[in-house]
Amino acid sequence: MKHVIEVENEDAQVLTETGSGGLIGRGLLHDRPLAEYVERTETPRFVVRNKKRGFTVEETDDAASDDAVEAGQVAPDGDHSAAALVTDVRVLFAVGRAEGDRTRSVSLDDVVDARTEAGLRNGALVLDTVAGAQYRFPSRGDLDAVREFVDAAVGVWSRTERALEAAEETLDRVERAFEAGDVDVVLAAVTDVRGTLDDAREAAASLDGAAASVADRVEDYRERLRLFERRAYVEQAEQARERGHTRWDDEAYETAADHFERAADSYAAALSVDADRPGDELIRRRRANLDAERERLAASPLERAEQAAEVARSADDTETAVTWWERALERYERVHALDWGRDDPRFEVDREAVRERLATVAERLVRARCERARRALDAADGAPPAAAAAACDRAESSLDAARAVARERIPDALDTVEELDDRLADRRPDPSATEPDGTDAETVVVSPGGADGDASDCGEADTAARSDTVVESDGDAAADGTETGGERDSAGGEWTLADDETDDEWLTAERTETPTDADVVADAVADASDAGAVRETADAVDAVRGSGTDGGDPSRDATDDETGDALDGDGVDAVDGWTPAVLGSFGADGFGRVVAECFEATGWTADAVDGDAIDLRATAPGPADVRAGVLAVHADAAATVDGAAVERFAAAVERDADLDAAVVVAGATLSRDARERADEAEVAVVAPDALVDELDGHDVSVPDAGPER
Repeated sequence: MKHVIEVENEDAQVLTETGSGGLIGRGLLHDRPLAEYVERTETPRFVVRNKKRGFTVEETDDAASDDAVEAGQVAPDGDHSAAALVTDVRVLFAVGRAEGDRTRSVSLDDVVDARTEAGLRNGALVLDTVAGAQYRFPSRGDLDAVREFVDAAVGVWSRTERALEAAEETLDRVERAFEAGDVDVVLAAVTDVRGTLDDAREAAASLDGAAASVADRVEDYRERLRLFERRAYVEQAEQARERGHTRWDDEAYETAADHFERAADSYAAALSVDADRPGDELIRRRRANLDAERERLAASPLERAEQAAEVARSADDTETAVTWWERALERYERVHALDWGRDDPRFEVDREAVRERLATVAERLVRARCERARRALDAADGAPPAAAAAACDRAESSLDAARAVARERIPDALDTVEELDDRLADRRPDPSATEPDGTDAETVVVSPGGADGDASDCGEADTAARSDTVVESDGDAAADGTETGGERDSAGGEWTLADDETDDEWLTAERTETPTDADVVADAVADASDAGAVRETADAVDAVRGSGTDGGDPSRDATDDETGDALDGDGVDAVDGWTPAVLGSFGADGFGRVVAECFEATGWTADAVDGDAIDLRATAPGPADVRAGVLAVHADAAATVDGAAVERFAAAVERDADLDAAVVVAGATLSRDARERADEAEVAVVAPDALVDELDGHDVSVPDAGPER
């Protein structure tokens, strides 16, 4: 009997023989030949035989698991023998017995050591396993070739298994990272997993059985990997898309476009991954929505600039006009700088047309600034020295700002600025006269001038001589309204200026003790040299009183047209009212608070919502509560709200079973598309003018200007 047989093909006789050996010999196995034990994915390499000793199993001390080892010797009967079939996948120990063959299989990836031991008559093939079992198969043949093959095969399987385990561990980390939303980590790990799987296949390539076994496992891992990869690309696209909208709201248009481009690339990458989820149709639909958003972004900068110019043109007062012309100038400058130097422009920018609009806007801004300065100079005409100084300071500030724009954009307008500057020099009082000695504390109020002027008239001479300066005194007054103390001329006391802390604006009335209208008019009468001065002062008093919350008419004179007698009043109280321009000064948080206060003033309750689609939940209490989902759109964000945004908001309200209606409250006029889609979706839209009426009608106070806006 040949003890060590190298198998060159699966038809070798040793693989096919069965039965007893007869009178003079031994057969191999009783039940079936070795060939029938060979799996489709493995290749036989050696068969090692012995006649009587079979194989033994012993337990070692370095077991890596708690599984029990079935120890002992398994020997053949007298008519059969034992064999160790060595393949590229395992070592199969088989012992022939008449009552049934006995087999034990040891996978090569479980073997930690393969060696041979020499004896006087017999050597032995010895395998130590991870489970702490030692297999010993005695044989009289030369076992060196067998040991070398098994040792090399064990190395192949060990390297392959390590690579597969590393891939599985990385996949587990990928899953955890995906659940945590770290899609960049997921996508970075995808390449690592692919490389590890390639290493496993390369390591197993030298053994057909190992390669076949690894191929199945690698494909399972790759399927999991493709699923994570596609989902990660879609999530990456959504995150980039969200960042793009955030930067869009911040008017960082080019950064927003960069994010949208990355989102488009991520959607394309997701479609290129062979996985079932998310479905192709869903990804294509989201990419189509993104394409529409990119088109709107391309037009948005110019639309927002045009929106600011439109608000400025329709402004009813100089202050509002200046504010919005400044915004328009800034926005057109931003449009002009977009895509500078790019070969593939992403925005709808006709640079020549934008340059022309920039010049127009700059001219309107300079004219509005000049108008503001002119009104301040008119207020200084005939005013006490401290009041005149305050008005001149305001005029100087406006002219400086106008000069800076004119020098850069429209040098031809500098002549008008310089003319007003000369007038300013003539009007400015002697500094020594603005700080008189005395004990009376008085307040000087420089009015913003109302809506009787137009910024478009800036280039024309203003012939009005009416003073918009109101002089108030903290001096003593008798019950009948006559003056009992305090001086009214420039030498009568110390002047205190009350500032409303707005942007380079006018001074407003601010008193600790407010005299009646009669007191103020009487004071003016005492100082006036003619009836015309009395009427001018009375007009100014009534303008301040009428602009308050008492319902007075700001156009009504403070004296009776027929008699010139002073009208009764509760006092002088200059209050900045609500206007669309005031609404436009609020950011997202401030505007949301204004909307909430408006609802609460009308008897509703309004609660902020921590979510992306709905800002407030407003409830009108009653026998059957009415609940509305509210979207508060501040002025600067109005241009970004399109029909699709309205539909998303309407859908969010529809999904919420607790809400009965959808309301959009806008700080600036929404686009026609948004308004039409709102009408189709039955979404109520509260326009800026309507919101102003509600705020004024319910006496909601205008918050102080400041960072919170």
